Amino acid sequence: MNSTLYSQHRVMACTLLLGFSLFANCAMAEGIAWESLNPQQQQTLSGIKEHWNELPTHRQERLSKGAEKWANMPPEQRERAQENIKRFKNLSPEDKALVKEHIQKFRQLPPEQRHALRERWKNMSPEQKETFKNRVRNMSPEQRKELRERIKARQTGPAQ
Repeated sequence: MNSTLYSQHRVMACTLLLGFSLFANCAMAEGIAWESLNPQQQQTLSGIKEHWNELPTHRQERLSKGAEKWANMPPEQRERAQENIKRFKNLSPEDKALVKEHIQKFRQLPPEQRHALRERWKNMSPEQKETFKNRVRNMSPEQRKELRERIKARQTGPAQ
């Protein structure tokens, strides 16, 4: 009798755990409710409010975190970001694809390399940064390819 009761309790406990697990997965699959965003996030993301529920959960998470970061940015940094967004929107489709590719490659670098590149950029004077930007902007596709190859060779070190 006790073993039968014990087995029934085990089956019931497993059923409950399975039910809770399925419920949790469904809740996570639903994404982030618009109403759960704080007012600053809602204001920042107001342009996509109508489509919010159609977005995949991972996209909602990225956007909500980005909106939070945006709200906490100093005004100068926000202004620079807006300029960069505007510049990106005005690029040709080919250039946009190239920028996205470079961003993806940067994200795939080990954290130490990303940090080193950020530090190197941060330590450049405004004049050096502008000179570099202009130099890259004025390069032909062949020159850009050659620059990428030189950078890649520098990162990997001498041929072995």
